[in-house]
Amino acid sequence: MTVKPQRMLNAGEKVMKNERKKYSVDELLAYAYKYNQIPEILFAKDKECRYIFTSEIENLINGGEEHSILGKTDMDIHYDPELGKTYYEQDKEIIRTGNPCHCYSEFIDDGRIVYREIAKNPVYVNGEIVGVCGVVSDVTELMTMKKKFETLTVKDALTGMHNRNYFLEYDFDRPVCLPCTYIMCDCNNLKSVNDKLGHEAGDSYIRGVADILEDAIPDKGICIRWGGDEFLLIIPDCNYEESQMIVDKIEKEQQFKRKTMPYMEIAMGAYVRYDIKQPEKEAIQQADRNMYADKVRRKAK
Repeated sequence: MTVKPQRMLNAGEKVMKNERKKYSVDELLAYAYKYNQIPEILFAKDKECRYIFTSEIENLINGGEEHSILGKTDMDIHYDPELGKTYYEQDKEIIRTGNPCHCYSEFIDDGRIVYREIAKNPVYVNGEIVGVCGVVSDVTELMTMKKKFETLTVKDALTGMHNRNYFLEYDFDRPVCLPCTYIMCDCNNLKSVNDKLGHEAGDSYIRGVADILEDAIPDKGICIRWGGDEFLLIIPDCNYEESQMIVDKIEKEQQFKRKTMPYMEIAMGAYVRYDIKQPEKEAIQQADRNMYADKVRRKAK
């Protein structure tokens, strides 16, 4: 191993080391601003909501040919006029009330969705509000993870359908939804498919059923994976005649699908709710009973 030679510092070198320049707060901030070393974007606006300082100008806003936003309001610099107006009105409200503001915004940056967190406070001088100061933070990674988690909580990973959590969040129990059709569907013979052909075949069976249901349901309805082998279709503003058309379409599609998946058998039970006084839970239970009756009928063939 080579040992690096060492030597004693002479008196002059010791003095130089001890007398390294000490920077003031203003100098440190000036260097950080000049070389874009501030981790967040800092800004300040006057009482007319015009920018008087910013530590950075992102490509998300329009700085013009001079690449500057000084003297401009948010309505002058944002590519989305509505967003610029929103920020401007927030500033006016801060100056009027003295209340701070905090929000999140979504932008498109070179084809990629990015997120920014904006926090704004009033600036007081001798008890008078003279402007607004704030900070912009890049929270893209955090928001992307948050949205992915939210999607996982309401989406079924196998089929991509909504899961039962979504049903709990979405309110179909409203007069405007009536008449509302509920169609409960069940994948007959799923256990047998899993036991004889393996779980990959069972998963393919479930996905095949999901594809049929999503193709059959109108745009105004939703498909929910209700349980392991059960699906619930909810179609607001759908009467009995329309519900039977959907059931018939599902039946035709599964007959066609049996050419490549001979074990496919979707049992269905439809129920139409007309009265808001009838509990929605009762309507779903009736659709479930109708589905089991169809299940028994199919097995008896």
